Amino acid sequence: MLSEDVLIVDPLLEKPWTDDAREEEKRSYYRFLSASKEVGKVKLQQDAFGRNFHIYPSMKIRYTIDNDYHKEFPLFGDADLALREMQALLLARRDLDALFVGKGIGLCQRLHERKEKRFMPAWAVEANQLSNQIHSKYKENPHLMSLGAEPYGCYEGDRDNLGDLYLESETYRYTIKIPAMLRYEGLFRKNAGHSSKLDKSMVRLVRFVEFLSPIREEGWDDMDEAKILQESGLKVKSARKILFSIGATFDEIPNQRTAKDYFRFWDQERGINAKSMFEKTFTRKQDNEDYVSRFKMVDETGMVSFYLMKEYYFFKSPLGFFLSLSYPESEKEKGERYWKTIRSEFRVRDY
Repeated sequence: MLSEDVLIVDPLLEKPWTDDAREEEKRSYYRFLSASKEVGKVKLQQDAFGRNFHIYPSMKIRYTIDNDYHKEFPLFGDADLALREMQALLLARRDLDALFVGKGIGLCQRLHERKEKRFMPAWAVEANQLSNQIHSKYKENPHLMSLGAEPYGCYEGDRDNLGDLYLESETYRYTIKIPAMLRYEGLFRKNAGHSSKLDKSMVRLVRFVEFLSPIREEGWDDMDEAKILQESGLKVKSARKILFSIGATFDEIPNQRTAKDYFRFWDQERGINAKSMFEKTFTRKQDNEDYVSRFKMVDETGMVSFYLMKEYYFFKSPLGFFLSLSYPESEKEKGERYWKTIRSEFRVRDY
């Protein structure tokens, strides 16, 4: 098609550079043909979390970072795929989201290294290099990095067998394991939990939630419920849920509080006081190192249900933590199973 015999050139445009231009035109044309053939063979696939990525004939993988994209913790069985996600986020200039994924990939590598010494695959090496580049870029703003990339985590297992989530924070130096059904609030909300600085103390609260199916009373009528909600200016009532919270504090000035009264700080943060305890029939008792609470909840339609809450407090200056798992009393068996997993793997590194 582009042979010298059939190429038509306007004689008035003949210049010394024409031969070079012809060669470049040929190269461009063949590049176009090559790209066209590749586009026809591109495969669109989804990862374990339903996010789109493309596989090219050259086996190059590219994630689609668009309005449908949402963050997820890396899955160990797909850690090499998570690296491609990290690269795509960097191209989209979402550095902190990329760092969130990169730190998770690093955790996947370290978890596997427990079983296989010196485990350091290529995807872990490259993710570490990219993470170091982001760290260098934001080294003057560590607080921004902490908010954007922590806590980071790694799911055990693979896409066919999703395991528990291992979670870490470098800033607050903790590691914990969380049942996979509890989903990080930061994956589907812009504001993940709460972060503040109070009286020379850094405070961070993050939450994980599992939404439960509604329970209907005998004789329940959906029209009556809809009418009550409409009169209240609501479309739907709040879902039943299991809620797990991790609260952490770092005191710049030591000895601001003690292990004995540390729980009072988090009671104040959550609005637990004499008035709210009376209104919710709130009771709390100690159970070895933990606390167990029971309280009343009334939904938008006036339905009353009782919740249980497990709590654990840890304070060793300058760091302090609280773990809290609340769940409907009807889900007691599941709640206790979740709490056992959470407490069994909670670790704090010395500061």
